[in-house]
Amino acid sequence: MKHLIALLSAAAALALSGCGQLDLTPEGDPSRAANGRIDLGEAAALPADTVVTVRVVDSSAAGMPPEVLGTQTLRNPGAAPIAFRVEYRAEDELLRRGLNIEVRISYGGRVRYFNRNQYALTLGNAANEHRITVNPTGT
Repeated sequence: MKHLIALLSAAAALALSGCGQLDLTPEGDPSRAANGRIDLGEAAALPADTVVTVRVVDSSAAGMPPEVLGTQTLRNPGAAPIAFRVEYRAEDELLRRGLNIEVRISYGGRVRYFNRNQYALTLGNAANEHRITVNPTGT
């Protein structure tokens, strides 16, 4: 019986000694950046009071407002196409499910353009340059 307890104690000590070697850091780089261009469908000079807001959001929670993971605000960007760079934080697992890029262009105190179609940001295209086409709101 003493030998069995000693043997089990030694096995437990060996098993636990390896726990210090476990890598519990998430897979991939959680600090990322989405780069790209925003197209209005035509080359257009925008008014001086134009504000462009680009957000990377996680819309996976049904019925909840999307979680904003990163945002960039550009004031008076000049003419389209408009270059953007949004720094955001997302683990590989979140990118496997997919995130969305949302764009809003406002001037004169109103939203004038937005992307009607969802633009998916995934683990497969996260490093690519993204081209987002926005549509007029009709106002």
